[in-house]
Amino acid sequence: MNNANEIVSQLSGYGSLIMNSLYFMVAGMLVIFLLYKIAHRYLYSRIKGKRLVTVIFGTLYVLVFVVTGLLVLSRLGYDVSAIGQLAIVVVLIGAVVAFFLVPFLPKLPFMLGHMIETGGVLGIVESISTFHTQIRTFDGNIVFIPNALLMAGRIANFSYTPNRRVELKLRVRVDCELGKCRQLLLEVMSSDDRVLTDPAPAVFIMDANAAGVGMTGYCWTCNSDWLSARSDLWQQVVEVFQNDPAVSLSLDKQEVLLSGELNK
Repeated sequence: MNNANEIVSQLSGYGSLIMNSLYFMVAGMLVIFLLYKIAHRYLYSRIKGKRLVTVIFGTLYVLVFVVTGLLVLSRLGYDVSAIGQLAIVVVLIGAVVAFFLVPFLPKLPFMLGHMIETGGVLGIVESISTFHTQIRTFDGNIVFIPNALLMAGRIANFSYTPNRRVELKLRVRVDCELGKCRQLLLEVMSSDDRVLTDPAPAVFIMDANAAGVGMTGYCWTCNSDWLSARSDLWQQVVEVFQNDPAVSLSLDKQEVLLSGELNK
């Protein structure tokens, strides 16, 4: 019983030390996290050495843990002058090694929360383990894909680029007013607030044959608006072309040629 009381009294004596250490560690990590968010939002797009920025902030996170541990040892009465210098030097050397070594290490080209498409599966990355990557598709299904297959296959990551291009491919009748068709399609894209002005929307005639004239409109939206904007733009295109008698979408035609006489 006396031993238990001594242990409780010793732990209670360390209570303030533990709380102060936690306060210091949490405050330091919060400050670094805020600085990282600010740098990522305002400076990340202008900096060429993005990997260097990541290594710097990662090193700061590790230094917070190291300094917290050194402060705890110092409060407990240990001399940390020598080990403190050694620990900081090790962290800095590790940061330099990581900066030059990380590009040569195999890694998956996506992170949690990214929208990717691989092997015909399109969805959001929900978890990454040693052997599998879990992807939630937009219809609610969970797909587990072995990482070995991911590394060997084609991966489209839509989260690395802030903007995405919308393509509106349609075919109009040959006898339509092509200039007006192009103008209407351009107005539909330009009138949507989600469509970016840089680069500006553009319409090009891609081909022409007896079935009609192929026309494609290009515009850019934010990645998060791409799916809804494309759907609304197609709806507006159909409505505009239906309501204007001077333009008309072309219908696919199929010709059947008969050779010789049919057996009676």
